[in-house]
Amino acid sequence: MHSFQKYRLSSPVSILIPIVLFFSFITHAVEDQEAKPNIENTDQQTQAALPSSYFYLGGKLGINHYQHGCESWSLDCDKNSFAAGVFTGFQFNENFALEAAYIDLGDAKASYLENGNAYQHTGSMKGLELSALGSMYLTEKVTAFAKAGVFNWHGENKGPFNKTTADDWSTTVGAGITYQLNDAWQARFEYQYFNNLGNDTIGGTNAHLTSIGISYQFGRTRPSIVTKTVVKFSPVELEEVTFPLLFDFDKSNLLLTDSLNVIINRLTKYRQAQVILRGYSDTKGNSDYNLALSKRRVDSIANYLIAAGVNETQIISEYFGEQYPVSDNTTEEHRHLNRNVKILLPKTFVNAPQEQ
Repeated sequence: MHSFQKYRLSSPVSILIPIVLFFSFITHAVEDQEAKPNIENTDQQTQAALPSSYFYLGGKLGINHYQHGCESWSLDCDKNSFAAGVFTGFQFNENFALEAAYIDLGDAKASYLENGNAYQHTGSMKGLELSALGSMYLTEKVTAFAKAGVFNWHGENKGPFNKTTADDWSTTVGAGITYQLNDAWQARFEYQYFNNLGNDTIGGTNAHLTSIGISYQFGRTRPSIVTKTVVKFSPVELEEVTFPLLFDFDKSNLLLTDSLNVIINRLTKYRQAQVILRGYSDTKGNSDYNLALSKRRVDSIANYLIAAGVNETQIISEYFGEQYPVSDNTTEEHRHLNRNVKILLPKTFVNAPQEQ
């Protein structure tokens, strides 16, 4: 039993510290993300569209260093080894995932003098890892992550005359960076620490694994940058506009509609603006009939404006019949002037988008 150093039991504090640090990192990362204020009063806002939940499967290769890979009296010692692993996981959201992996940490080799002869001893570790991962986006394609979990290891110590094995659980923590190659493929660079592998049967060591990996993500939606244009508004003064629209005797149908375009343009562009329609008639005929006639004239204009896209709430309708004539009714020409709807666009201030 010479490949790993004699097993030394870690204190509970040394096991708990990495886990506490991991969850502290995740908590602060999420709080920082939530604490960032929204950007307002700017021309554009940019927001990363976050990926949906998905499964992923991958593999990794790296170099493992057994911290206590040899006893101090070894003739030679090689604590470094190639390591490999496969992993799978489920990404619940942009900040949290659960992952399982099978990892072969490779061999530590050393030679010892026994009965005057040098013999090589080899220690190896492999096992199943279960971890929780916390991550946050640094850019659209780059993500930083940290993880903590447990490692169900199987260890072997082989010498020239015997082989001993052992199985147990240890804690593991890690951190790294991922890079999104395309919609489905992701590269990973990772450091992982395994605490107190082994026991008093095969010897004990800590392990430090540095690896690169690649994974395929099933059903992952593509992260994209959504740019929102924030429109700035400023007050605009609209001048008063007034003019009459004349009607034939005892008629309410519109004769000329071109003059209504100025109303339509203002009211469809500025929804806060309004128009006042005031209907009149001459004095021929019954006054009640003339009052109803002035209403029909107002309604014909209002219906035309609504059909052109003006909101009904922007129209104020008033009708007066024979009241308030613009001219006396002594001549046909004067009576014709009284058969009208006075159109008034009041002076007002509205919020209008600024020109970019």
